[in-house]
Order: sequence, then C-alpha cells, then structure tokens
Amino acid sequence: MTPKQLHVLQTVRDVARSIPDKNGKTYEDTVSAICLTESSAGKNTIGDFKHKKSFTKASLGAMQIQVATARHVSQNVKKLRWLNDLSDVQLAGRLLGDIRLSAKVATHYLVLLQNQRLDSFYAISGYNGGTINHTYYNRVMKNKDLVNHLVSSGKLS
Repeated sequence: MTPKQLHVLQTVRDVARSIPDKNGKTYEDTVSAICLTESSAGKNTIGDFKHKKSFTKASLGAMQIQVATARHVSQNVKKLRWLNDLSDVQLAGRLLGDIRLSAKVATHYLVLLQNQRLDSFYAISGYNGGTINHTYYNRVMKNKDLVNHLVSSGKLS
C-alpha cells in the first residue's frame, strides 16, 4: 500500500464518518473497502471506459462513480443538489479529480441503498449495480479485512 493509496483511503474514511444513515450508523470501513475494490484506493481512476463510449458514461474517481449515479444521489441528498448545476463533462471532471466529492457521493449512495434495502449484502451488491452480486460482495468483505488490518496497525484511523 503506497502513501498515496493510504491518503486516499484516509480521506474516504474521514468523509464517510460524517455521513450517517437514518439510524446514526456510519460506514467508513465499508466505504474504504469499496474504494479498494473499485479503484485499488485511487490507483485506477477510470473504469468501464471503452473506445467509442463517452467519458461521461465511465466509472470515475477513487470510488468509481458514474455521472448518472451522481445525478441520482444529488436528487435525493439536498447537500449535493449543486451537482445539478454542472454539465456532464464538468461533473465527470470533478468526480475524477476530487477524492472528497467522490467519497461524499459514494457514501450517500451507500447510505441510500442501506436505508432502502435494510441489509448490508443487498446495499453493497447494489453499489456495483445489481440486487444480488455475491462475487462483488465477497471482494468488498475481503478488502474490509484489509481495512481493519490497516486500522489496527495504525496506518489508518
């Protein structure tokens, strides 16, 4: 784990700690594990991008958020409504380069899923686009073990 990856994970954790679900629970460990799963903690910041596909349809940033997902979250989270003032290209650029914004959108998205689905398996599966995704869920849980190790060894707080 490079210092840059640890910085990305710590930033994601700090943001996630500030966004509780309807019961007051925060998801910094889960969101950190999703960050590892999605982008290797910021190493791979563009995903699902194929040659003739628009950049605005790609999964972007540390949390691999698509513009459409960010727009969905902004419709449901008052604090993120300002995202609607951005063009798709501007929003894509912000998701790609702003770790804190990527983490805010991702955490709010996970909280929305958790509030709707009431079960972490279905919420985490939904983060990767679906209702049931055992492969993705298992990868996130494996990375959650790594996050817990990084926390217990003092590399993350």
